[in-house]
Amino acid sequence: MLKTPMDESERKDAAEQAMREGSTFIKDGSREQALEAFSRAAVMFAESGERQRESDALYMAGIICSHLRKTEEALEIFSRVVDLLRELGGSPRQAMALTNKGLLLTRKQRFQEALGCFEEALAIFQQADEPVMEAEQWGNIGSVYRDLEQADDALANYHRALSIYRELGQTERVADQYTNIAYIGVMQMDYTNALNWYREALTLYSETRSERKLEMTRQNVARLEALTAGSPG
Repeated sequence: MLKTPMDESERKDAAEQAMREGSTFIKDGSREQALEAFSRAAVMFAESGERQRESDALYMAGIICSHLRKTEEALEIFSRVVDLLRELGGSPRQAMALTNKGLLLTRKQRFQEALGCFEEALAIFQQADEPVMEAEQWGNIGSVYRDLEQADDALANYHRALSIYRELGQTERVADQYTNIAYIGVMQMDYTNALNWYREALTLYSETRSERKLEMTRQNVARLEALTAGSPG
């Protein structure tokens, strides 16, 4: 039996229902089913000309693809989200899509493209006065330079992120930057300096009870203490 084509109202209702289904599947841990639901919603929103809602559905599909390690598919989806939201005038959601795209490009070692994404996201978050997300981009940029083995540029950007997090009282994020800076010290074989930064991070992770990060930092401290044992100074 042939199905009657949906009218505009029915299509929008069906798209919203697919969004709700996707959210339910995520809560249940059914990622593949959630991906199908959000992808279906995106198609129906596109057919209805609901570009903002299309971008919402695609964004969720991109997040799921990223978690499922479907990197190329996720990159394609986030690129589509960025393009859609640029046409709509830009928004923090566009910057989030750029951030996710940048992280995926970093995973693919496409570092210059990743830098472009993070820098564009940074400008949007600065304009939107979202300092936490601004700091996150400085940190992301620093990590790209770290992967490029450009230590001085990495440190400069980590310190930019650190300054903002300190001002905002973001204790765990401050500690994260301490560990990033310490890692650069290890890269430069400046083990005493790296050890000092790791010890500072250890204190903050103890305060925030960040158990996983606390344990990893303890291990790094122990390794560096062994390396520096008996060293002058």
